[in-house]
Amino acid sequence: MLYFFHGLESGPHGQKYHLLKGQYPELQSPDFQGMDLNARIQHADAVTRDQHGVTLVGSSFGGLLAARLYSMYPERFKSLVLLAPAVHTEEGDRVQALPSASHIRVLHGREDEIVPFDKVAQFCQRFGINLIAVDDQHRLASEASQRMILSCVADVYPAVR
Repeated sequence: MLYFFHGLESGPHGQKYHLLKGQYPELQSPDFQGMDLNARIQHADAVTRDQHGVTLVGSSFGGLLAARLYSMYPERFKSLVLLAPAVHTEEGDRVQALPSASHIRVLHGREDEIVPFDKVAQFCQRFGINLIAVDDQHRLASEASQRMILSCVADVYPAVR
């Protein structure tokens, strides 16, 4: 199963969702609009309960959510793709575990004006994870970033067709 967790000020069916849905028709995207992190964790817990081998793609606040959920319930998840993850706060410090380097990709724009690049680099360093840097801003909306998003997902969630 493949899930997309949207950011704080976006919705479940934005640009990244449509990009991924075009390649992965099985993609699910829960609606977390209007929820704080604790409510999102509760909702994501309910959505993924009793599942195994799940891949989470999280963008911004959704990336923080994906990392926190993995840290809480690692037995459910096979892999993560974190896109400009909002791990620069105390909530990011609460992440205690992440998948092995072969099962996680972290993509971040060097010119991100929302989530500081250096904070995400420190987060990745803490877990021994490579940070994939692109010349883009927080939305990762450039064509090169879009290709890299698809590449990151394909690395950890190979499609069975």
